[in-house]
Amino acid sequence: MNLVELFGTAPLFVHAHPDDETLSTGSLLAACKDQGLKTSVVTGTRGELGEIVPGVIPSDSTIDQLAAHREKELALAVGVLGVSEHYWLGTAPARAVGVMDRVYSDSGMVWIEESVAGPMESLSEETLCGASVDEETSDLLALIDAIKPTSIISYDSKGTYSHPDHIRIHEITLAAARKSRVPFYEIASDLEDPTFEKLELGEYLDFVVDALSHYRSQLTVYPDHIMHVGGQREDFYTGVGIRRYRD
Repeated sequence: MNLVELFGTAPLFVHAHPDDETLSTGSLLAACKDQGLKTSVVTGTRGELGEIVPGVIPSDSTIDQLAAHREKELALAVGVLGVSEHYWLGTAPARAVGVMDRVYSDSGMVWIEESVAGPMESLSEETLCGASVDEETSDLLALIDAIKPTSIISYDSKGTYSHPDHIRIHEITLAAARKSRVPFYEIASDLEDPTFEKLELGEYLDFVVDALSHYRSQLTVYPDHIMHVGGQREDFYTGVGIRRYRD
C-alpha cells in the first residue's frame, strides 16, 4: 500500500488519550514514517482518569502528577513510532486564535457491558465531553490552518469501544474536516467491517511493542500479548481498517 497516495505527504492523526495513538494506529504511524510521510498527532486529553498499574507511580500521586507522567509516556511512544510533531488540543497551535490556552481533561467512562463504554453521570466543563464542541472544533481548525495536513485520520462514529472521549474526538474531527475540506479517514472500530479497507502492517509489530512498553502506567507488555490495568488481555494486532469519510 502506497500511503502517500492514500493520505498525502502530511497526515494528521487525532486521538483522545495517551496510548490511543499506539493501540489504534501504532502500526500505521510507523508505516507512514517508513514511507517518508511527515506525520503529526494531536491528543485531546492527558488521560487523567485512567486506572494506574500498581507500583509505576506513587499511590498518592495527584491528578497533575499523573497527567505529567502520561505526557512523558506519550512523548517516548510517539518517538518510537516516528511521529514528526505532537500537539495537545487546547494548546497553541491547536488553540483558536486570540484565546488563552486551556487543558481538556479526561471525561472518564463507565463500562456498560464487556468492551463497551459509556459516559459518566455528570461532567465538568473542564472535561473534553463537558466542554463546547464548537470550541474544540475551532481549536482543531486552528491546528489544521497552522500545519496544513494533507489528510486527517481519527476514529469512526463508534469510537473503537464507545469511550465518550473517542466519540467526541470523532465529532470534532468530522466537523473540522468538513469546514477545512481536508480529507477525513476513519479508523474501523470493527476490523471485520467490509466497508473499511484493511491494511495488514505486521512488519511494524516491533515498533508497536516498543511504543506500548513505554505506557507502563496503563498496561503490561508480555511476549505475546498486553494486559490492561483493568485485567483485559489483548493480543498484539497490527491490522488497521481505514475508510475515507464521504457525506
